[in-house]
Amino acid sequence: MTTLQKKPRVEIVGSFLPPEELEEARLAMRHGNLTTEAYSEIQDKVIDRLIDREIEAGLQIVTDGEMRRKAWDRDFWEGLDGMNRERIDTGRIYQDEVVQHDLLRFTGRIAYNPQHPFFEKFTHMQQLAAGRAEVRQTIPSPGELYMRILVGSNGDISKLYESPSTLEDDIVEAYHRTIEQFYALGCRHIQLDTGVWGRLGEQSFERFLLLGGINADEVTDKLLDLINRTINGRPADLEITLSIAADETSIPRWGDEKELQHLRLMLENVDADAFLLPFDINYPEHLEVLRWLPEGKRAILGLVDGSLPNVESIPDIVNAVRVANRHVPLSFISISPRCGFKVRDRERQGLNYETQWDKISLLQQAAEVIGAENA
Repeated sequence: MTTLQKKPRVEIVGSFLPPEELEEARLAMRHGNLTTEAYSEIQDKVIDRLIDREIEAGLQIVTDGEMRRKAWDRDFWEGLDGMNRERIDTGRIYQDEVVQHDLLRFTGRIAYNPQHPFFEKFTHMQQLAAGRAEVRQTIPSPGELYMRILVGSNGDISKLYESPSTLEDDIVEAYHRTIEQFYALGCRHIQLDTGVWGRLGEQSFERFLLLGGINADEVTDKLLDLINRTINGRPADLEITLSIAADETSIPRWGDEKELQHLRLMLENVDADAFLLPFDINYPEHLEVLRWLPEGKRAILGLVDGSLPNVESIPDIVNAVRVANRHVPLSFISISPRCGFKVRDRERQGLNYETQWDKISLLQQAAEVIGAENA
């Protein structure tokens, strides 16, 4: 899956900020001034241009920027059989603000849906890329779905799911068959996104789990089992990436001994082909954790902040790659933003559509420096 190279490849987490054109169209649709069909046409054109620009920016693996998504996880889940989304936008619950929230509801057991809307969207991306780049499909990890149900039921799965004894098997089967279909459509890169792994050692998160009678150590074992069973038996040319960069607001505390217990188990035991790992570039020593990464696994290093417009230092990026290279061959190292560009509050954080391309350009410049050093 990898070839010898003298510089790291530049990759992305998946999501891109939408241009003003699409945001204005979305607002017009909400106000009833634009039809859903007209909005979809604008959305398609934006994604068409995005993929072209990704390729122009030197990306070898592209996504649709997750421009169509409403939520990074629920959009995929509600496409499975047995699940849908309920919009709660009325009522007040001991607070001044009107409730507005999307809730997952179960209409039966979770199952594979051969008509999952993501399949059509992937085919469209594949056609747009037209062999100029590979296409990566991003979906939430099966462990994220399990945790959403576990936490949402306060540890008693029977409160939410009609068949608690088969929940894990249902999730694995639905995901496994979905991934098989993506492969049949030509997909060779699947990214499983998760925010749980980066939080399992946090005291606040552990307390939250314990309030529901959930043991963090047992959760770790469960997540390992769910992921490995899901991807077991995959074709040799299908690359599975586990990304723990689902939350732009936090980075795993790689220097924390307790948190490392869970993170080390992930690196050593998850049978993924690549790991997208966010790091604080100010602490390059944290990349020493890559000594636990088994031989032959790719490390995608999240080194620049995709949620803020500030520009990182190229020498700092280069130094971080040097540290990683002590434990991982350069041909197995990529560099990327720490998170997707589609953040919650882009105005407050000072982001604009061009910021994300500046970040990609910065990473490409750092890669060229490394390449020159190894020429």
